Amino acid sequence: MSHDIRDQKSSIELVEFRLDQFETALSSNFDRISGKLDNLLVQLNLNEVKQENIRTRVNKLEEGLSKLEEVQTKNNEELNNMKVSLAEKLSWTAGGSALGAIIIKLAESNMK
Repeated sequence: MSHDIRDQKSSIELVEFRLDQFETALSSNFDRISGKLDNLLVQLNLNEVKQENIRTRVNKLEEGLSKLEEVQTKNNEELNNMKVSLAEKLSWTAGGSALGAIIIKLAESNMK
């Protein structure tokens, strides 16, 4: 019987040893996984900051484009008013309508 008790004690010690090894490995892996998770969170935060910066830049570009479109519209309206005014003034002179048409065509081609 003493041999059985020694075998049982030896088996218990072996189980305890294996549990200690398992606990050490689990703890080590948990630390490594935790570190990787922290690293992923840092990268995620950096990406969010970059995306916000890009959104801000896009918004500023869209505002600038909108202002340019407004200026272009205003310039086109002023050009059309000038064409009408010039055509009206030239129509009062002899041959003015033909000359007005030529000037308008030249102005249009210069705007392109």
